[in-house]
Amino acid sequence: MQAHRAVVASVLVLASCASAPKLSYYTLDMSPSGSARSDANLVVQRFTVTERLNRSQIVIQATPVRVEYYATARWATGPGEMVQQKLGAELGPADAEARVLTVSGRVTGFEQVDTSSGSRSLVRLDVEIRDRGGDRFDAPLIETTYEASRALDGNSVDALVRALSRAVEDIAVQIANDVNKLD
Repeated sequence: MQAHRAVVASVLVLASCASAPKLSYYTLDMSPSGSARSDANLVVQRFTVTERLNRSQIVIQATPVRVEYYATARWATGPGEMVQQKLGAELGPADAEARVLTVSGRVTGFEQVDTSSGSRSLVRLDVEIRDRGGDRFDAPLIETTYEASRALDGNSVDALVRALSRAVEDIAVQIANDVNKLD
């Protein structure tokens, strides 16, 4: 009887493993595009994430009032960490003699948005740029929300992740342009 229970338990465990969907893990393309040029050295610091995005599941804004998630697609690391790394790759070191500024913020949009005209990526970042070594209670040199959206070049998670990567690159260009306008 004991052996029979063990066999049944083993079969149930194997059956549950066989029926579990295979998960796929994704990350942004961290290759620098070379399109963001700044006169300053920009050190990218931590980006926090809104609660809705603070998960491994990839978000789909299916309608203006309904949020969904991809069933088997997951982020390999958190969106805040990916944005920090990607911006770091894009804004990378400039002239060692140049002014050093820090870039930090909050990820408030990092998702697929489905519309009647098709699916798009959306990246929205609340960004603060400060002099490095300055007092954290001083007003930021720049405090603004950057947003970029890209059409998906297909109907897949891969297409979404590529579009999100390009959208972060677009924001890096906006950040570099704004920094270049500082005195």
